[in-house]
Amino acid sequence: MLELITLITLVVACFATATISAILGMAGGVTLLGVMTALLPPRVVVPIHGVVQLASNWTRTWAFRRYVRWSIFFTFMVPAVLGVAIGSLLWSEAKLTWFRAWIGAFILFFLLWRRYKPTLRNPPIWSYGVLGLAAGLLTIFVGATGPFLAPFFLRDDFDNEQVIATKAACQTWLHLLKIPAFLALGFDYVPYAPLLLALIAAVIGGTYFGKHLLSMISKERFVLWFQVVLAILAVYLIISAVLD
Repeated sequence: MLELITLITLVVACFATATISAILGMAGGVTLLGVMTALLPPRVVVPIHGVVQLASNWTRTWAFRRYVRWSIFFTFMVPAVLGVAIGSLLWSEAKLTWFRAWIGAFILFFLLWRRYKPTLRNPPIWSYGVLGLAAGLLTIFVGATGPFLAPFFLRDDFDNEQVIATKAACQTWLHLLKIPAFLALGFDYVPYAPLLLALIAAVIGGTYFGKHLLSMISKERFVLWFQVVLAILAVYLIISAVLD
């Protein structure tokens, strides 16, 4: 009975968090990571989370594919490979909670920077290469890098769909890279195949449900909620690291 309850809880969480991500372009991954951490053994959380988020972000990329800013994606792509390779070499089972606190502090700093330095609200294309390297390294350790990536995609020249689509494409690539990385580190995905199939179906459904709701939200309200949720996530990351 406990296993059935756990499965149902995870399926509902995947649907709900994919819906949130489809609307806001963020928040779903780190929320799901928290749920999985509470319900699954620690050693399986990041590898399982990576596959589910691969499905979620790929579905979101496909659903919004005509809005992807490909120049940013291709700038991000190759350095991300290097970052994942370095992260795999450094990986251990240590919790590394200071990473979460650092990411949270970075997000709060960036939000303040965005507010008081409006001329810097559109990062240059080359900066996404640096972002790819850093995100590739972090994704092996912290699993959900969405809050770390999010500030770079809240650009003045992006509409709602471009924010969601371009960020989702970059995150799809990161999660795809994690699978061979964890296979090389000895993780066996086969026993978790039935669970993964159920969770993947849930995130696909949640993505398309969220896309439908997105059309009802104005850009001004979208940006407001995006920043509010981002700030809340930053505070959560810092507090959870301190209390852990």
